[in-house]
Amino acid sequence: MDTLKQRKLLAIDGGGVRGLLAVRILARIEALLRERSGRPGLVLADYFDYVAGTSAGAILATGIALGMSVQQLDALFVRDAGAMFAPTDNLVKRLLFARYDASALRDYLQKIFSADTTLGSTRLRTLLMLVMLNARTNSPWPVSSNPRAKYNGAQYGADSNLNLPLWQLVRASTAAPYFFEPERIRVGSQDHLFYDGAISSLNNPAFKLFQMATLPSYRLEWPTGADRMLLVSVGTGLLPKEIMKQTLAGTQVAATVLGAMQSLMFAGTTEVDMQCRAFARVLAGDEIDSEVGDFSGHTPIGGTPLFSYMRYNALLTPTGLEAIGCAHLAHNTFRLDDIHAMTACSEIGDAVGRLQVKPEHFADFPPDAGSGGARDSA
Repeated sequence: MDTLKQRKLLAIDGGGVRGLLAVRILARIEALLRERSGRPGLVLADYFDYVAGTSAGAILATGIALGMSVQQLDALFVRDAGAMFAPTDNLVKRLLFARYDASALRDYLQKIFSADTTLGSTRLRTLLMLVMLNARTNSPWPVSSNPRAKYNGAQYGADSNLNLPLWQLVRASTAAPYFFEPERIRVGSQDHLFYDGAISSLNNPAFKLFQMATLPSYRLEWPTGADRMLLVSVGTGLLPKEIMKQTLAGTQVAATVLGAMQSLMFAGTTEVDMQCRAFARVLAGDEIDSEVGDFSGHTPIGGTPLFSYMRYNALLTPTGLEAIGCAHLAHNTFRLDDIHAMTACSEIGDAVGRLQVKPEHFADFPPDAGSGGARDSA
């Protein structure tokens, strides 16, 4: 292990079609790094060592780890949103189980990531972590391409997690209840059902990514420190939602269940953000709430920051949108499957990138010839 190398981590939230908001923030980051490095062809895999994503963030993280440019990722979302959210033809299935056709999403993911690419593929230019929920154990499963990880070793032979199809892991991470049926994956000698990692506590995978890069249990143990490790966390927009949907006839069960899922995503995403800030030197991030503020200038737990941290995101309420010059977009629902809000999401992401992402945030972690490619030095 190279103990002198700075390590750069990137985490991307889940959020359905609001992933386009994250794409536009990532475009700003990529543009700044290209300008700083003098390399117009730089992609995020040239800079970051370890990339993580949940749900829509899993699609983006996988594309980044495979060396795609942000322009390519943007085109995938804009061009193929219809494939990701193709309604199922079976009315009964649509009403009782899943609104959208999982087979269309499977075909889409196999097309863009290749059906034969595995988690351990040499095509991956960075380490990659994807988050899903194991229905058998009712717990999050953050699976990593780290070759040193416990269940990735050669001693497991064909049962090594590195042999799992990459597209299928991404599909599992995007299997949001109500929208899609779960994904069945054979892990070792057992079949498991997986749901979208967004309904676990890890819709925002940032702090788990830090843990997987540093804790001895995960077998990387990268050195910590505000000058040694950078964690960039990119959101897909925060949208507080009421859980109970009432009509004159009573509670709308389906809407209430969906509202509860979105409420869990909101609460978990915010809590992870606060965990990161509590241990870090905070370089960027909006106010979390009126009580704790934004943690700028705070003394981290333990007195010494474990990493430098940036959080880029938008509050999708009328007040939040007005603050970034996007009040005219407040009429959008910003539902996870609202493909009609895609243009609005892109515009909001551009505004966040322009207002929040600053060159000085990356001053202590410049791009260089040694950046990225952590697979070679894990």
